[in-house]
This record gives sequence, C-alpha cells and structure tokens, in this order.
Amino acid sequence: MKREVFYPPIGIAHVTNKLSDLILYRYKNQKKIIINTSAQPNSSPHLGTITTLMTAFALASKIRDDLKVETEVQFDELENSPAETIEYNEEIYYKDQRHSFYQQESKEQINMKRFNDILEKLSVLSNIAYSVRSYNEFQRNRYIRKSLINIVNDKEYFKELLFPSASDLHIRTICPTCGLGKKTIKKLEEKHNKNKLILNGYCPIHGLYEIKITEENDEYVDINTQFRDLTKGVAMLEEDKKNNTLTIMLDGGDWSGIWAQRMHTEGLVRLGFNEFPIRLFAPVILDWSGAKFSKSLYLKNDAYKDINGAFINYDSFIKCYGDKGIDILWKEVNNWVEDPKKFFRNYSVDYFQMIMEENNNE
Repeated sequence: MKREVFYPPIGIAHVTNKLSDLILYRYKNQKKIIINTSAQPNSSPHLGTITTLMTAFALASKIRDDLKVETEVQFDELENSPAETIEYNEEIYYKDQRHSFYQQESKEQINMKRFNDILEKLSVLSNIAYSVRSYNEFQRNRYIRKSLINIVNDKEYFKELLFPSASDLHIRTICPTCGLGKKTIKKLEEKHNKNKLILNGYCPIHGLYEIKITEENDEYVDINTQFRDLTKGVAMLEEDKKNNTLTIMLDGGDWSGIWAQRMHTEGLVRLGFNEFPIRLFAPVILDWSGAKFSKSLYLKNDAYKDINGAFINYDSFIKCYGDKGIDILWKEVNNWVEDPKKFFRNYSVDYFQMIMEENNNE
C-alpha cells in the first residue's frame, strides 16, 4: 500500500510560492547568477551528496527560467580533506586527498571521477553550465587571504566565535615538500600584522618550515571549515561587486541554523560587512532514527548495514538503478525546487526507498 506523504508549510514556506522570489531583493539585473556548492572528494558520493548536487542544478535551472537570466553552478572541490593519517614519534599527521596515492594515482583524482560523472550528467539534464574550483585555487584568492589575515589580527574575538571549545584558532599548514600536515594543533604558531601572516610548521621528515600569507602571494595554507565558510562569504561579496554577478550558497541543510548564523553571518558583521550572501539549504537525508545519513559515519564505522547499499555510494547506486535511477532522483529533486513546501523539509532514506521502488517498477 502506498503511503501518503505530507508537506506542511513551515517557516519561510508560509510566505513564498517560488524559491526564485527569495532572491528578488538582491537581484538587480546582474549579468549572471551563480549557485555555489561544495563537497569533499574523499569517497564515492552517497545519496545526500548526490541530492545536494542535484539541488544546485535544479535551483539554477529554476532561477534561469523564472528570471530569464544566465545561471551557472560552481562546485568547490575540497581536496584538502584528510585522506590518511600517519604516526611519527607518537604524533598524528595526515595527508590530504591530493598528496595521498593509490597505485600511483592521487585519491583526489580517483574520487573526482565520480563527481565529474555526476556533474556532467546533471549539466546535461538541466542544460546548466558548471565549473569546478579546487581548494588549492580557492585558498589563492586574494579576498580569502586578506580576510584570513584580518581574522588573525582579531584573534581573541574570532577564537571565541569560531572555536568556542578550542584553545586557539585552528589553521593547518602542510609541508611544502611532501604535503604532510599535523592532524591537531593546540597552539597556533604565528606572527602577523595587518598585511601579512606567517605560520610556522614542522614536518617530521623535512623539519621546520615557514608559510607566508599575503593578499598577493599564493603559498599554500589549509584552513578548516569555519574559516572556509566565513572567508568564502567575503570572497563572494567582493567578487559579485567586481563582476556584476550574484552568487548564492547552496549547502546541505545540516549547515543551516546556528552554524550559518554564528560562523558566517556574525563573522561577516565583525569583518565590517552589512550584507551577506544569500544562503539556501538542500533537504537533509535522514536515517530511520531522524539522524543525518552520514557519509563520514559510514566510512569510519561501517554503519548502515541494514540500509540499501545503493544509497551508500554512487557506484553502487548506478550498478543497482543505472541512469534511470538518476532520472528518478532528478525528477524528485526538481519537485522540491518547484514547491517551497517540499524544499523546506527533510527526507528519510525510507522515503527514497519507496520512490525508487515505485518508479523503478513503472
């Protein structure tokens, strides 16, 4: 027996009939609207990552059709995410996706094959262009680097705002020779002024090293999620002003609420901004208990043994459902974007099991 699904309007869904109406207060005939989303290429993406990527393309398509404006999806590839941990002298170090290899191929290259395949399929389905920006490219952005310097210059405030339970700001460095980085940092070793930040690091193989960060240079710095979220907002505002574009941040719904308010909005206020990027959040995919369907939990603990393996990763999904399964998911996500009552809510893995069974048997 088919179960009835309810869509009670909550929050913002009470006052809007179209998602595109939510951006009208900021849309002033800019030449392009960009939907920015991001993910870590640390494995084959699972159902939650796939539907968030789909939401970005579906939203870009909806805005293009409603406002008659050019739109594009920008995917931020977070290849700086840890790929392996290594112990030296009882200290834990890590290598990121770019510096960790399997059979002479970086794990970034291996995992991005799946993401590139999904992005290409979604571009065809939506007729929306996309670009991929690596983290390495992101951290070289002059606005990112300048705001990082400004944050460190105001470190007492930002330590309490961004790292309330830590002893210091958390900025990782990696060895410029081999890419090895310290997994945890209790005390940030740095020198700074209003134009420059110098970070000191140690590699157990290559010894002491120094990273200099200025607005103009491109020496590599690995900033974590809080810094990345806040500095991305700065760069979006500055680049939109310079390029006559409007960028919308689209993330999974687990980044909404107190995270978005504290790490992003309050941080931008402290940095002197009085307007903020538009942020929308894709529905969260939940397990049977109402918890987020977590890729990291599965990778670390081999959880979800009782869940359809097709939802665990993209390879298994394609093997089970093929491109027809992608079409079913695409239709579902487009329904969310067409109706705010369907967009501003979450969905369980059981719900997706139901719609896959219903549509796959047609």
